[in-house]
Amino acid sequence: MNLLQVVLVTCLLSACFGEDGGGRVWKTVPRRPYLKSDLESTPLEIQTDSRLGDTVYIQVYPVVGEYSIQISNILDSSPIVLLIAPGFPGTLIQNYFNLTGPIHEWKISKDNKYSKFKISCDGIEKIYDFPSSDQDTWKRQVDEIKFMPFDTATSRYKDSNWTWQDLAQVRLPNRLSLYPIEFKTNDASAARQYTHITLYTADFKAETKVDIQWDNDDYQFWIDQCNRCDGGQSYAQTRFTNVPNDIEQTWKLELSPGQLDIHCNGVKVYSYVYNDNIKYTNSACMGCTAQMNMQFEYFEFNEANDKAAVEYLTPPQCTGLPESWAGVKMEPELPLPYNSRVSVSCADGYNKTSGDSEVVCLGEENFGFNSQPICRKDCSDDKKDDDKDDNKDHDKDDDKDHDKDDDKDKDDDDDDKQDHGKDGGGSKMLYLGIGLGAGFVVGSLIGLVLYLVKAKCSRSAGRSNAGASYVVKNNKANVYS
Repeated sequence: MNLLQVVLVTCLLSACFGEDGGGRVWKTVPRRPYLKSDLESTPLEIQTDSRLGDTVYIQVYPVVGEYSIQISNILDSSPIVLLIAPGFPGTLIQNYFNLTGPIHEWKISKDNKYSKFKISCDGIEKIYDFPSSDQDTWKRQVDEIKFMPFDTATSRYKDSNWTWQDLAQVRLPNRLSLYPIEFKTNDASAARQYTHITLYTADFKAETKVDIQWDNDDYQFWIDQCNRCDGGQSYAQTRFTNVPNDIEQTWKLELSPGQLDIHCNGVKVYSYVYNDNIKYTNSACMGCTAQMNMQFEYFEFNEANDKAAVEYLTPPQCTGLPESWAGVKMEPELPLPYNSRVSVSCADGYNKTSGDSEVVCLGEENFGFNSQPICRKDCSDDKKDDDKDDNKDHDKDDDKDHDKDDDKDKDDDDDDKQDHGKDGGGSKMLYLGIGLGAGFVVGSLIGLVLYLVKAKCSRSAGRSNAGASYVVKNNKANVYS
């Protein structure tokens, strides 16, 4: 291998496709933004997409105190508005919006002079009185606004320059059953560091939280409904002391049935085992197994508590198809970004008989689908080609036979001239017998060729069917939402 080849191989395995290859790259941890807005001279403008979720949840921070504005049931045709102040029951606004379609634009503002909230959707405005409870809180001047993790419907917002920004990017796609969550922290000696990760299912309606925290070299971790639901008794016991003492630390959270393994700089520092046989100290912890067995498709670094995570490793691209998946054609072509949707069709010479016309890339050779796409080899083209070849061969054989017959006729004519009529009747019978025999042989050959073509076509179709039955490598989960 020459120097150029070494450089190319090194590039392919590292810088060109990320540290771990396969398109995996380290990226800066995204955070939910704090927006500077007073909701009076600068209203909040957002865009929602009900295909992402069904709730808008905005935390409003006045100079003193806080309150929330929630718009729920976005998936329904008539969402509702809920105003919530700490220490007071939420005020339900029974003034519905009639929505159709998944995407809508909202504008939220308030008028302290008249004690009103104004909420408009797609240009239609509705006005709400401040809740009667805690009037002082609602009238305080707003300083900042933040989208909470409960907010699953907001897809975009306008920043201080009135430019649309993407919000959904803070929820990072990664099927935890396929690929571990990997991230970096630095300055391990800092006091009271936190890494707080929220895990989401595909519809964002079910979630759990995993937290690693340390005070100098004292490391602990907790999981919702597992070891922090019994008054902290289990939480106090989940400590690990063999963490490498490095300024920069690379962490890996690896989930397998019944167990969560935590690695730091290549060292397994803790294995948390959960199952129905474990005797938890509080009945509230009994939901741990069901929670951890959910199919987690996204995760997010929760900046409310996470102060340490600086980078995360993206999941791999889709770089190939199983060898047995014959005849499948994708558009766009491989490689594909993780979580991207791709159209599926069949290559020339194949027919699509069943399955989805769109699948989701889940990295490497894994794809998500509801119904597996199946392509079968089109045997009619092979039969046409074989028929053409057979006809050519038959024509050649006929020409040879005709030439032989002509030569034979010429020889017979010469013999006839010499014999001059001897045995004339016997010669006619001989010609008739030869003709019938040749016809029988040719007919048998044609039947044999057609049988072989049909058998070849059936075997090809059988191989195509069998090959298309394994789309997701190693029989991994193959259903997406």
